[in-house]
Amino acid sequence: MGFAFTITAAAYCVSVLRGVRPETSGARGDHPMERLFDQYGTTILAGEIIVLAVATVGAIWLDHVAGEKIRRERDAERARIREDETARTDAS
Repeated sequence: MGFAFTITAAAYCVSVLRGVRPETSGARGDHPMERLFDQYGTTILAGEIIVLAVATVGAIWLDHVAGEKIRRERDAERARIREDETARTDAS
């Protein structure tokens, strides 16, 4: 998603620059991509930012959940090892 946003942002910037300096390009709106960004560029970028934000929050949440699961498993393993050591000590 980040790659798609980067490409879209670069294309939108080129479209805006061509609009500001039309003398550097041919007739305005020659290319379909240029017409697309003239009409929907801001909406496309805003949508991609929203999707990117949701994906980022989701990735952070997933990492947190996975980390908590690993921590609980590690704590349970340590507790089991302590119980085994205590049982061996009591048996001797």
